[in-house]
Amino acid sequence: MADNLQVRDTNGALVTMRTREVGGVHYPAQAGYDPADDMLKVKSLQKKFRDTFGGSVAEKWDVTNSGMTPTQSAGVLTIASGVTPGAFYEITSKETFTVPCRIMIAALNARNANNHHIFELFSVDPVTGLDDGKNTLQIDIGGAASTTVTNMKYATQGSGLAPLESAVATILTTAAYSILEMEPCSDEAYFHSRAVDSTAARSNSYVRHMSLPDPNALYKFRVRSMNHAAWKLITNAVAGTGGVIRLTCAAHGFTTGATVWVEALNGVLNGTAMVRGNYIVTSVDANTFELQATTFAGAYVAGSGRAALGAAPTTVNLALQFVSIQDYAELTAEITAGRGQIVAGQSIGVQTVAGSLVTLSGTNPVNATAQDNVFYNESVVAQAAGATLNGTTRDVAVAAGSVHRYSHFNAFAFADQAGTMRIEVSNDNVTWRRATEDTVVGANTPVALRIPVMTRYHRVVYVNGATLQTAFMLNTSYTAA
Repeated sequence: MADNLQVRDTNGALVTMRTREVGGVHYPAQAGYDPADDMLKVKSLQKKFRDTFGGSVAEKWDVTNSGMTPTQSAGVLTIASGVTPGAFYEITSKETFTVPCRIMIAALNARNANNHHIFELFSVDPVTGLDDGKNTLQIDIGGAASTTVTNMKYATQGSGLAPLESAVATILTTAAYSILEMEPCSDEAYFHSRAVDSTAARSNSYVRHMSLPDPNALYKFRVRSMNHAAWKLITNAVAGTGGVIRLTCAAHGFTTGATVWVEALNGVLNGTAMVRGNYIVTSVDANTFELQATTFAGAYVAGSGRAALGAAPTTVNLALQFVSIQDYAELTAEITAGRGQIVAGQSIGVQTVAGSLVTLSGTNPVNATAQDNVFYNESVVAQAAGATLNGTTRDVAVAAGSVHRYSHFNAFAFADQAGTMRIEVSNDNVTWRRATEDTVVGANTPVALRIPVMTRYHRVVYVNGATLQTAFMLNTSYTAA
């Protein structure tokens, strides 16, 4: 660049120094400096990617198609699977990303067996930009994962091992457009489901800590539709007949001449090429098969590799409204409490008891999780001569030995005639014991009582004197201090 100068270091060697030119004078460049605004900018979002499929797919994606039919209309990319066994369609982002990041996909599909619809973040060689087969983060909403439109499978892969796929997990139906999210971080990875254009919180969230993608790798994003059956794990790879690649895969069920997709086979090459894609196979026995027209090279890494038989589905469409990716420089916490999800997430927001709303129940303060104190209006009804008023039972709503948020129970009384007041406590809301002595409440003289919370149930008892009241007020409260 024109603003890079050759300077000499302390040893006299030439090095390139990044500079900025202002008025013909070169100044050393500072990280984050914006010369247009003459300021240092601090930001956490280092890359923003979004495709609403209004223009040519090839502008932002590398496209590979074998036997499927893609169409675009009104901002929707639709991939029709067809019925050819082993057919597939892939779009791979030209842009690269790093961990942590956040991926959102608006997708619609029905489900038929023998088809995968996979959304995946995958690691690439930083020099060639090609898939290195070592790290992935995936969601599969195809019929080969589950034929139910409210299910998916998610998977993570690290260190070149086979992707660790989940059991079937519940999501919002994909029979209508829904949002699928993936959030890989250095210490965990999240998978979410939510409704499109809705203020509702996330409906489903899942987390994975095992077999996470390398947080220091470089990644691209890929969408693929594949006419293949469910995955089978590979457990070994050696040189077979004539030096071809021979794979061990328990009870594979493949017949000679079948098309089989192989991927994530770490350490093994086809000559100098990566082993990924469709291969015609020769069945050796029930547990081994060979990839025709290949040349075994390298050394198999135990625990890597999986295969799927090319199979004919009933034709099924995958429709995409958008793909959005935010590549964060750092994402240690979401101050917005997980962007509205109702399940625990990567956040520092307040999580209410049992996921409940912040509410106050008339006699039960347990849900008042946004409050440290709560008070009650017991009565303002004038009491007859000699009348006894038992206040409403108040309940901290936790068993003995459990944590609760209140330290004291309080009672307050005011009356225009003399009377007495006390606080009573109970462990079972049946047997009540005095927690204070009867305290005189003089006419027109306010009185407050206070005790530490050492039982579950509390109430105030007021006894009027010999004269009918004309003014009366009785209140109680729980306080945290």
